[in-house]
Amino acid sequence: MIALWDTTATEVVTALASERHSAGGTSGLALNLVVIVDEKGEREAEAALTLAAQQHPCRLLIVVRRDEGRDRPRLDAEIIVGGRLGPCEAVVMRLYGRLANHAESVVMPLLAPDVPVVTCWFVQPPVRAAEDPLGAFADRRISYSARSSHPVQTLSARALDYSPGDTDLCWTRITYWRSLIASAFDTASAPAASVRLTADAADPSATLLAGWLGGRLGVRPVIENTSVIRNSEHLPAIKGVAITLTNGDEIEITRDEAGQTQLRRTGFADRTQILNGRTLGELLTEELRHLDPDQPYEAALTYCTDAEGLCPQIVTTSMEVS
Repeated sequence: MIALWDTTATEVVTALASERHSAGGTSGLALNLVVIVDEKGEREAEAALTLAAQQHPCRLLIVVRRDEGRDRPRLDAEIIVGGRLGPCEAVVMRLYGRLANHAESVVMPLLAPDVPVVTCWFVQPPVRAAEDPLGAFADRRISYSARSSHPVQTLSARALDYSPGDTDLCWTRITYWRSLIASAFDTASAPAASVRLTADAADPSATLLAGWLGGRLGVRPVIENTSVIRNSEHLPAIKGVAITLTNGDEIEITRDEAGQTQLRRTGFADRTQILNGRTLGELLTEELRHLDPDQPYEAALTYCTDAEGLCPQIVTTSMEVS
């Protein structure tokens, strides 16, 4: 590891090249991964990125903005090749003062050539991800609406400024739900007549699942709102999905607090499996497996939002849950 205090972007580039040479370099970089974190979430972010780097060897550029009100700009950097962050070339940059608002001037000279660029915000997403200085040069932009001060309302902003390559880890959280629902329809004998979700309506994952169901089934979903207490933001606050078909058959999926999920279908035996929540690293690892535009996410986002407000095609009701 090399530590550089009060340095410059040029010195960081030179030190990275030297450290790569000393460590023998890392071959087969799959991508550049630019990650924006805050001081409070730095430890969690490093744990997540270590897991992701094991699956996707990358040049990892971590941007930590600190003390943006400082008069004199300053850059501190750590360079780690094949160290604590896994099989990657990592640069952890702490930016102070005005430099914190111009992180792209430090990041861009460090990008490895000829491989895709992914920018990920583990903090509140920018207003326009594709126009943000750290998002404009990226092939893929990953935000996390759950980290917003108004998570569900943030989806409206995401829809207004959507650009191919955008996605959201709140969408990734519901991959297992979507897979289970899709598999249940393999044996469906009629179209859907009604769709009901039992979920925390303040959770963006529930809203995106409702948007996906509505767009795919052509039926306006109803969210029965529950206040769900969770010990982790990575657990989608979705308790169940119930779908009634036009011939009267029913498909119902319920999940308890322990993660045990039951699938019930008219005319078939019940099926039980465990649907565990996933860590930030597991979510990011999944997203990095595909770098093409996420069209199902775009469709779900389009269905559940419009320019005037959130979820005009989704009805929300309230219910008591013991």
